[in-house]
Amino acid sequence: MTTPNDRITLTTLAFLANTSGQLDAFRAKLKQRTTAHTSSFVECRYYGDEVYLCICLEAAPEENQTLTWWLDITPREGKWLVEASVLLNGRTPVVQAPSQLLYDFQTVQNEFPDMLDQLLQAGAAVLDRMLARRSGKTDQAVNDSEVSA
Repeated sequence: MTTPNDRITLTTLAFLANTSGQLDAFRAKLKQRTTAHTSSFVECRYYGDEVYLCICLEAAPEENQTLTWWLDITPREGKWLVEASVLLNGRTPVVQAPSQLLYDFQTVQNEFPDMLDQLLQAGAAVLDRMLARRSGKTDQAVNDSEVSA
């Protein structure tokens, strides 16, 4: 595969595989620390006419409670918009990273692993507080709406 399009495609596929691997490694660490059910995916979706990359990890520390790490990468106005948050029960943000508008996909590829790691760690801190509260180790309620990654 020597054409420029082949190299671009392989680079993009490598980015997706690396992102999925980073998510899987984090999920494996969660499984060592907790019995919470977890699932994750990296996929491309359409929202209306726009294509975007969706990265998601979800943990269910309790039967009726979920914590979701959610990242979207979307082409916008000739750049790439990266939005990231951690949501309680799929709706309530407990960690909100500032949106970032990156100039090209190479920049996304370079910066995204650190962005993902920061969000994963921030969400893990929230999950730890949730699990501690569940086990009665703390009276602190999970109210992290002002937390930012």
